[in-house]
Amino acid sequence: MTAIRKHIKEVIAVVGLVIVAAGVSLYILDEQRMRFPWEAKPLRLNAEFPTAQAVTAGQGQTVRVSGVRIGDIGDVKLKDGRAVVEMVIDPEYKGLVRTDAHALLRPRTGLKDMFIELQPGSDRAPEAKAGYTIPISATAPDVNPDEILAELDSDTRDYLKLLIGDAGRGLQG
Repeated sequence: MTAIRKHIKEVIAVVGLVIVAAGVSLYILDEQRMRFPWEAKPLRLNAEFPTAQAVTAGQGQTVRVSGVRIGDIGDVKLKDGRAVVEMVIDPEYKGLVRTDAHALLRPRTGLKDMFIELQPGSDRAPEAKAGYTIPISATAPDVNPDEILAELDSDTRDYLKLLIGDAGRGLQG
């Protein structure tokens, strides 16, 4: 005990550093969207997509309404040949999503960092409860340009290539 009294300044400095480190750690975890046990539970909804290409759980991919983040993409599963994507909606937006909602998979960057653009539905529809799944008829996946070109016959593809090439030359300068 006398050693502590002798070095009280150092002890206070160490305790202060531990407190500051704990505060900084909590701040960083909160900014990384970690959910703490004392926070309200989020609303977990699902959306069925024909494909969930480039959607990866735990990569910080978000759920957005009109560009505003309302939650994160949770787990991604395959069920009956369809991709079921879990949406973890923040507690403050619990009453926002309705049963007539629509979901679109969209890339945020050219590297296919995906997010879900959610159209929450009308006020006339009932509120979506935990576990509700937006059906595949109300969702749309991201479409790649090569998928569009693959649907065209060879003559149309060649004509489109000429058209785009000439448009580029015409707009140059």
